[in-house]
Amino acid sequence: MFANIRRIAAAAAVTGAVAGISVLSAGAATANPSDTACTAADVNVTVVKEQGGAAGHEAFRIDYAATNPDVNCKLQGGPRGLVFNENGAPIPGVDVVPENSAAEPVNLTATSPAHSYLIQAADAAPHAAVPTGVEFSLPSALENDRVATDWPGGEQLKGVLQATPVAQG
Repeated sequence: MFANIRRIAAAAAVTGAVAGISVLSAGAATANPSDTACTAADVNVTVVKEQGGAAGHEAFRIDYAATNPDVNCKLQGGPRGLVFNENGAPIPGVDVVPENSAAEPVNLTATSPAHSYLIQAADAAPHAAVPTGVEFSLPSALENDRVATDWPGGEQLKGVLQATPVAQG
């Protein structure tokens, strides 16, 4: 009889351990990549001029950061529908084309930011107006979820800009 009780106790202990591992694994799974597209409410966006770009080019890095510790969403592709402005007024005639590289999904969390680039030829003719801000649609499945941020002070736009897909980091 005592042998049966010990077997039942051992089986209960194994079942409890397996259940505990399952619960812990389920918790970890919720922190993994999300299928939920990022919204403007999820993302803080900034633009900085990158120092030491590729030969003959200048790059502006767009940084995407989670707005709070609970954000877990997906970005994919490059920024779309860019509108540069000078003191709130749109600057006409600025063309931005997507770079032709793979657009892998990127998971955005508080500990895992993302970035993309706007690249221009350093020797291209500058646009007449110097932007003070930029607005665009996030690189996500949501078509018109727009964000806006300041443009790096005094930095001119030159020629046609190329937008890279978002990447982790």
